[in-house]
Amino acid sequence: GVKESRVGFVGRQPLADYLALYRSIDVALDPHPFGGGTTTCDALWMGVPVVSLAGNTAVSRAGSTLLANAGLEGLVARSAEQYIELAAGLIRDTSGLAALRRELRGRLESSPVMDARQFARDLEAAFVTVWRAWCERRA
Repeated sequence: GVKESRVGFVGRQPLADYLALYRSIDVALDPHPFGGGTTTCDALWMGVPVVSLAGNTAVSRAGSTLLANAGLEGLVARSAEQYIELAAGLIRDTSGLAALRRELRGRLESSPVMDARQFARDLEAAFVTVWRAWCERRA
């Protein structure tokens, strides 16, 4: 039910043009089976919701992991049919879409996706665990 003229694909752009392009995007579709990482974060930062189809491999779940960590599990589809319906539903609900767009940057900022300090603490703890296990095997 979405007009074909409202769907577009864009090639590589200079950074400023790429970010400006988000002003004309209603909803971004996370590619499948190789989900977005940086592009998903960029879209959310620019206030554009992303619909993702969770796959069975790590690379096909990158977008869904980012969305879940930003509290946007409702944008993660479990089937191709649901992927289409989620995107179309967002586009049809113009007031809901506008409200969601206004809160996306804040959601991303307050999420684990952007908590660099906690990420560093978790990574340090993992290194200590691995180091201790290695030392114990050597003793």
